Amino acid sequence: MQNAWRVVDCTGLEGRITYVRGRISIHPKDADLPTEVPLAQTAVILLGLKASCSTAALYELAKYGVSVMLCDWRSVPISAMHSWSETHTYVTARHIAQAQMSLPRKKNAWARIVQSKIRGQAACLDSQHIDGGGLLRGIASQVRSGDPTNAEGHAAREYWKRVFPCDCDFRREPGSGLGRNAQLDYAYMILRGFAVKAVISAGLSPVFGVNHHGRGNYYCLADDLIEVYRPAIDLAVSKLDEDDELSDREVKHYLVEAVNQQFNDIGLTIPSSLNDFAQQFGLYCEKRIDHLEVPLFEGKS
Repeated sequence: MQNAWRVVDCTGLEGRITYVRGRISIHPKDADLPTEVPLAQTAVILLGLKASCSTAALYELAKYGVSVMLCDWRSVPISAMHSWSETHTYVTARHIAQAQMSLPRKKNAWARIVQSKIRGQAACLDSQHIDGGGLLRGIASQVRSGDPTNAEGHAAREYWKRVFPCDCDFRREPGSGLGRNAQLDYAYMILRGFAVKAVISAGLSPVFGVNHHGRGNYYCLADDLIEVYRPAIDLAVSKLDEDDELSDREVKHYLVEAVNQQFNDIGLTIPSSLNDFAQQFGLYCEKRIDHLEVPLFEGKS
């Protein structure tokens, strides 16, 4: 098995990738010297639309068991190449661990995600000096394994009727394409793209979720993990006017930046935190850790 988990992100590369004696050589167009990365230390490489990779390099990546992810213009993986050789890889190990994860372990993970989400919603209300944070924290404290009482839904009803106080008749209706709902949908779409990238970069199969499931959803796990980050996005959206439309480029830019904002006090942005969370979940699947550390949004003053 590889002796290190290393993700090589070439989604922004405009240049070429070649193979040189156990390493990949990355040649950006605007650089005088290439960067070389040992294949023995690499688990995943992400390729963007402007990167050129030789067939020889792809062959050697497969020999070393490195998974190659092809990404779209948003840097979201849309396809993957995994080795069929007998090389044992982290990606294979994690897929197997996910498939074999016990139901109690899944339920425990989902309960912790729900608790963190609800506490994040409470922090979002606190940051706006809106009543209801204490109520939501009380609901969070009652979440049990698997959330059989649907505390998440109960909290959502209390949360959405408070979070936009100037929009007295607001109802969360995904896909409506109007007002706050359109703003939230757009920001959540950007957030989901980062989650997909984090999940696949961590060698996890996005199909095996802990709560989300469905034949039409290939990214169930990404939809599970992003739940704890939604309150941070909601707080950013609350600072827009209800009438701000996505046809305004400045509004779209603001929402993209909202997804790239600092998430916690240790300085991680939301995408960076997602990357760490996905890796933690991978360790949890493999039983290398027994306690899943779930990020928590604590709001902003």
